[in-house]
Amino acid sequence: MDRVPSTPRISLRAEHLKLSIAAVLALASTTPLRATSRAPTSTPMIASAWTTKGNVTFLADESAIVIAQGGSAELNSTTFSSGTIEFDMKSPGGNVGLTFHLRGNTGEALYFRPSADCATSDDCVQYMRLDHGIFEWDLFGDNQARALFGANVWNHVKLSVDGRSMHVWVNGTLVSAPRDNLLVGAFDNGTIKLHGPASYAHLTIASATPTETPKQSLAVGDAHLVTRWLASNAFIMPSTFDAKLGQNTGVAPSIKSLPATDAFKHVLHADSTGLINVTAALGESQKGNAIIATWLKTEVTSEHAQVKHVSVGWTREAWVFVNGELVYADKNLYGVPGASKTPDGRLSLDNGAFNLPLKQGRNEIDVLLDDSFGGGVQHFGWGLMMRFPNTDGIQW
Repeated sequence: MDRVPSTPRISLRAEHLKLSIAAVLALASTTPLRATSRAPTSTPMIASAWTTKGNVTFLADESAIVIAQGGSAELNSTTFSSGTIEFDMKSPGGNVGLTFHLRGNTGEALYFRPSADCATSDDCVQYMRLDHGIFEWDLFGDNQARALFGANVWNHVKLSVDGRSMHVWVNGTLVSAPRDNLLVGAFDNGTIKLHGPASYAHLTIASATPTETPKQSLAVGDAHLVTRWLASNAFIMPSTFDAKLGQNTGVAPSIKSLPATDAFKHVLHADSTGLINVTAALGESQKGNAIIATWLKTEVTSEHAQVKHVSVGWTREAWVFVNGELVYADKNLYGVPGASKTPDGRLSLDNGAFNLPLKQGRNEIDVLLDDSFGGGVQHFGWGLMMRFPNTDGIQW
């Protein structure tokens, strides 16, 4: 590690990295928050101020923390809600950054993927929820942005949080993550944790009283989204090895395996974007090659018999039944050619679409959803979105 900068500074300039004109305009269009903050407080980089995990080194001159791959440092006796967080960070690469509004293993995360092409890479900066210890990379794939962020050099990062809104600056430039600057985590306050591999210096925190109500995502008022589902408890799904895909996949279910109605004990409501977050509702998925699954259920009432086109987003495998008949089945496996949907195997309404045959009156839609990630690594979120482009003659 080279010398820690003596004061917080911007180490990269826009003229030294290339951003498209469109990206620059997008960044400039976001209005910063105006929360009234108290003076920032410098955070001591000493072992007694932090709870660490893994290989973490505190420099003798108290200037920085060095956190190795897989390590973390959680700030003691500090609860952050609204205000600003600023720090200098240097990392060789990987997925690094901080979690905040953290309670136990649930909160929200701002992560960076330092690389030489960060200024033109759409996933250089990403915001996501953290639920039950799971970083939900693939549920929040559109909450990411380019940034003037360099690998193996010092970068200056600033977060400004006002209630449920957040703006982020990297080396003095505003970046467009999260989407609509809207936070979607489970809590409004909690602790702060730094993650490696990275070095952190000059961490300051300024608390503030929220001054504005964050604008809502357009999806909040989108009456075309199905926003309420019932879920069964999660269970281990029968699986088989798919030689073509090179990993275990779920065995296609029969509608006869649908649990009784009284087994659907979980009521799941969509967040502001229309996402049904199964990770948040049912806890941590299995790790390794075991596949965890759940049944989801909702109802649609139709004025007459008709066929409706439906857009659907999901991770990882889904089987859709209407009134007991299978009408759609597909896979969205991250990083698996031929089984990874646009965009990049992450959840989006661009994942798929199909025709939904409806009879007059009440129609039951049942979805078996599983979290087949494969490869023996941690899973990164599972969920569902469903939208009717045309809602004439139907309601739910």
